Amino acid sequence: MTGPAKEAAGSGKLYEIVRDELIDEIKAGVYPPGALLPSMREITVRWTVSTTTARKVLSELVAAGWARSQGTKGYVAVIPSAKRDAPASGDGVAASSGSGAGLAAIRSPQLVAVDGSVDAVTTALDVRQEAAPAEVALSLRLTDPRAPVIVRRRLAVDGNGSPVQLRVSYTIREAAEGTPLAASDAVDEPWLDALTQHTQKRLTLAESLISARHPNDTEAAMLALAPTACVLVRADVVHDETGQPIDCTMTIWPGDTTRLNALSSAGTK
Repeated sequence: MTGPAKEAAGSGKLYEIVRDELIDEIKAGVYPPGALLPSMREITVRWTVSTTTARKVLSELVAAGWARSQGTKGYVAVIPSAKRDAPASGDGVAASSGSGAGLAAIRSPQLVAVDGSVDAVTTALDVRQEAAPAEVALSLRLTDPRAPVIVRRRLAVDGNGSPVQLRVSYTIREAAEGTPLAASDAVDEPWLDALTQHTQKRLTLAESLISARHPNDTEAAMLALAPTACVLVRADVVHDETGQPIDCTMTIWPGDTTRLNALSSAGTK
């Protein structure tokens, strides 16, 4: 669909129409993996939508694993469910993809400190406000589980360009709004240090739990996993000096290629 998108849907659904059409074009090979996607300006012209809608479209593509930011160059296309064909042999480990027979993401095995993260390049960053999952709402003691929180997603890839880690931080709005914690810029320092600096509170890591489960839809898309795959999840909950939860960060790894080293400590997250 080109031309005015407003003829097809109400204003609340414009970004979904444009997003879905771009996903279809990525699937069809109009934008092969690594190809530059339309810029915000190009989206506003092609679909006759606002800059806000165009920005939302691109952030949705990143969150779903269909796009990756290249900084000032813009965004490039990614195929989350089929990064590359699986070789017959090699050092990499083939992880089942969400769809496509014989297609897989080739991941290097990762050894991770039990309280650390993989040594990899972060290629996608998405920051938005949305309702927290039920388990996170409980950890943050939200009085209204439907209330939006600040959500920051960071996707890391290995040397082959395959996703090996997804970190999702859920921060209460009262602590993050108006600070870099709620901005779409990268935060270079360890997350606990960034929380302490920008909330200006004395914070402590109150809980750190590791579990195994199936990925949700977003995790499966961003990590190029099948819905039935296993992921390892570490949930870190940070409290302020009064014991009030401020942040819950989930670190998600593909279970078949990640090994947690219980004898190694990263010191800080």
